[in-house]
Amino acid sequence: MRSKIAQKLLDKTSNETKEFVSLYSAIVVRINELITEKGYTQKELAESIGKNPSEISKWLNGEHNFTLRSIAKLQAELGECIITVPKKRG
Repeated sequence: MRSKIAQKLLDKTSNETKEFVSLYSAIVVRINELITEKGYTQKELAESIGKNPSEISKWLNGEHNFTLRSIAKLQAELGECIITVPKKRG
């Protein structure tokens, strides 16, 4: 059960912000799963994609946004899909 204060804040939060938080959280969870599965440390992953370890940490802590390019680099290095876009049926 949510507190009244939490519910008031949630009620004032835009749908766009709720969607952003949901997507960002799902991406972070997926990346963390893959890092664990592949046996990487954040430092090793950073080195393998030419980033500073602090940038990986900021991505995974929500302090810095991913770009599409950074997600593509992560997908290529980890060898697994992080996000998917449905293909048009037809």
